[in-house]
Parts: sequence; C-alpha cells; structure tokens
Amino acid sequence: MELDNRISYIEDTPKERLAKDTIMLAGRILLESGAEGTRVEGTMTRIAETLGFYESNSFVTNTVINFLLDNQTTPRMYRIESRDTNLIKISQTNSVSRKLSAGKIDLEEAYETLKRIYDAKQTHDLIYKGIAAAIISISFLYLQTGNFVDIVATIFAGSLGYLLVEMLYRANLKTLFIPEFLGSVVIGGIAILGHNLVPDGSLSAIIIAAVMPIVPGVLITNAIQDLFGGHMMMFTTKSLEALVTSFGIGAGVGTMLLIF
Repeated sequence: MELDNRISYIEDTPKERLAKDTIMLAGRILLESGAEGTRVEGTMTRIAETLGFYESNSFVTNTVINFLLDNQTTPRMYRIESRDTNLIKISQTNSVSRKLSAGKIDLEEAYETLKRIYDAKQTHDLIYKGIAAAIISISFLYLQTGNFVDIVATIFAGSLGYLLVEMLYRANLKTLFIPEFLGSVVIGGIAILGHNLVPDGSLSAIIIAAVMPIVPGVLITNAIQDLFGGHMMMFTTKSLEALVTSFGIGAGVGTMLLIF
C-alpha cells in the first residue's frame, strides 16, 4: 500500500494572494535596496499583522526570502539576484508600511504603490555619482590631513574608480569582487601617477581617500545591525561579503603598488 505523502493546502483566497504579493514585494524592495534583515522581516511581519494574519513566519538571507502567511496557505520563496544601496526606496517602502498600518491606505493601494517603487529606475546619472564620489574623496583627504597638492589626484582617482565600479555593476557583472578590484586598480594607478607628477604630496593619503567611495560601509553597518538583532546567518554572509569586497579593493591597490 502506497502512502500519499503530499502536503495539501487550502486554496488561497483573493485577499491572501494579494497579501502575499504585497508582503513579498515589500521584502524584495527592502532586501534589494540594502536593508538589514531585521528591517525586512519586521516590515513583512508588521504588514501581515495589520491584515489580520498573526501567525506569519518569514526567514530572510542575503539571497532568499521565505514567507508563510499562515499554516493553511502555501509558502512563498523568492531568490534575490542583485542588491544595491538605495535609501530612497527603503524609506518609501517603510512609509507605505506605516500608512497601511495606520489605515491611511488599503491593501490594493499599498500593492500598487509598492509596484511603482519597485519599477522606478535610477534617476541619478553617472556624472552626478562621479561628482559625489569626488566630494567624498576630498572629504576623507581632509580627514587624512592630506596636502593641498593632492586634491587633483584624489578627485580623479576617487571619481573614475567609483564610476568604473558603477558601470561594471550596471553591466550586470555578477562576480562579487571583480568590479571593486578593477576600480581600485584604476585608483592606485591614478594616485601613483599623480604622486609622481607632484612628489610633495602623500601617496597613502590619496589612496585612502580615493577608495572610500567603493568601501562597503553600508554592508558592514548592516552586518553589525543584524548581529545585534540576532540574525547570525545574515551577519555571517554580509560580513563575508564585506571581507571579500575589501580584499578585492586591497588587492587592486596592492597590485599597482607592486608594479610601480
């Protein structure tokens, strides 16, 4: 006699399907925009409780979202293919969650708003990001007590290195540390060239200041927040990712220093 081990679920109601779509979309936006695991799971749970589902369960890692609305419905799982740092989308998603919890919008409106947030394209052109990277580099040059003659080399190294990393990620290069490695190679080359042209400056100050725009600072901060929140797997994966990225940055600069 054969036993039927298949698990049977009650067919989801339209409200349950819409609730799952909304909650999963909110989690995807937050995780793909660089939010910490505590925030992602907390937002998903808050929306579920607002809709009257008090026994929901969510499990989030760097690459996967698992969510169960209740024990009688089918679970949902989504794999995260790409991640970025987008604080605007995180803030907008949190705002939708708060409005839904306060009863200011209904479930359908929340879902449509989240779809617009998810589909919104990056409005910041590369030129503006390059300018921002240059400003960041100059700021860290000041903190490193760099010399005035180092400003030009720092501007070019910081902005061009960051732009290369950004363009490689926009080209869907999914290898983890290669963009940072190549960006730091450019930074090291420009810093060495600038120091050779103006020897009175400080090579170490130029390099340290110029690599700051590509240092995974948000990733490290989120890893610490996940540690405090008890998400040990998220802490471990993010810490390893930050470590590998930092290794790529150091390897790129070290390669140029060894060559020249």
